Amino acid sequence: MVAKDRFQEAVDLINSSGSVLVTTHAKPDGDACGCVAVLCDALRALGKTPQPLMLSPIPQWYQFLFDEKVPVLGEDIAAEQLKEGSLGEFDLTILVDVDSATQLAKFNEYLEQSGKPVLVIDHHVTADGLGDVQVKDPGAAGTGLIVLELLKYAGWPITEKMAEALFVAVATDTGWFQFDNTDHRVYESCAELVDIGAKPPDIHSKLYQNFSHERFKLMVTMLNSLELHLEGRYATQHILQRDFQLSGAKFEDTENLIDECRRIGTVKVSCLFVELKDGRVKCSLRSRGAVDVSAVAQKFGGGGHKMAAGAQLTGPLENAKQLVFEQIAAQLSESSRT
Repeated sequence: MVAKDRFQEAVDLINSSGSVLVTTHAKPDGDACGCVAVLCDALRALGKTPQPLMLSPIPQWYQFLFDEKVPVLGEDIAAEQLKEGSLGEFDLTILVDVDSATQLAKFNEYLEQSGKPVLVIDHHVTADGLGDVQVKDPGAAGTGLIVLELLKYAGWPITEKMAEALFVAVATDTGWFQFDNTDHRVYESCAELVDIGAKPPDIHSKLYQNFSHERFKLMVTMLNSLELHLEGRYATQHILQRDFQLSGAKFEDTENLIDECRRIGTVKVSCLFVELKDGRVKCSLRSRGAVDVSAVAQKFGGGGHKMAAGAQLTGPLENAKQLVFEQIAAQLSESSRT
C-alpha cells in the first residue's frame, strides 16, 4: 500500500501546478490508457489544464476512453517540437504506469531538459526513480488501483466515465480477473467502481468482442506458429513483419494475443516474439508462477512483474528464441528440483 504522506506529496504537487503533461509507457495497455484518461479528467475538474500524450498509438479497443484524439510522440509531434514547447509549457509531468527510462522512447529527451517536477504513479517492480515524487506500490495488481486510492485520499470526485476507465485499467491488468494478481483489493475496488457506474458487460464487449478483421487474421497466423517445449510447459509463438503486411494489422494489434496459448493445460510459461521493423525482437512473457518472467526480462534490459513481463532482444528471431529458452529452461529445472 502507498503511505498517506506519499499521497499527500502527490496532491500538493498537483495542487501547485496549472498545466500538466500526462503520459505513460510506449505500447500503452489498458492500465496505462485508463489511468491517463482518468487523471486528465480529474485534473480538468480541479481547474487544471491537462495534456495527454502517448508514446505509441492507442490500440483501437481503448480509444473509447478518450473524447478526443491523443497526440502521439513521433507521429503528431516530434521530440524536438515537444522540447521547443509546441505542445505547450507545463508545470508538471505525470508518468503513470511507468518508472523505467527504457519504456519512454524519445520522451526521455524532454524529461532531461524540462527542469519541471515529475510525479510517478506506478506499480511495476522495475524502477529508475524518475519522479521527484514517487507514488509506488509493487503489490498493486494495476496502477489503476493506486490512482483510485489517490482520488479517494484527495477527496476528488469520481464520475461514471472515470469509473469505467479505472475498471478497464484493473480488469485488463488482471486478465479480466484470471491472473494470480487478482486479490480482494481488486474485487473490492471494482465493486466500488460498479457502484459508481462502471458496467462490466459493456466494458467486456468493447475490449474483447471488438476485434478488427485484420487483428483476427494476425491472431490466426500467430497460432499457426505455436511450438511447445520442455514437455509442453513452455509455449512460444511469433509474428513476423510480413505477417503484419499480409494481414493488414498493426503492431498494437498484438496486445494480449500471448494469452491465447495459456488455454493449453500443460503450459506454465509462454512467450510471444514479435519482429520489429528495425530487426530487433519484442518478447512478451507470461507465467503461471513456476517462472519469474520479470527476472528473465531484466536479463535483456526489460522488466515487468513475476507473472507478466517483456523485453526487446537483438535479432534475428532464432537468436532471441534461444536466449529466452535458456533462461526459461533454467528456471523450470530449478522449480522442478524444489
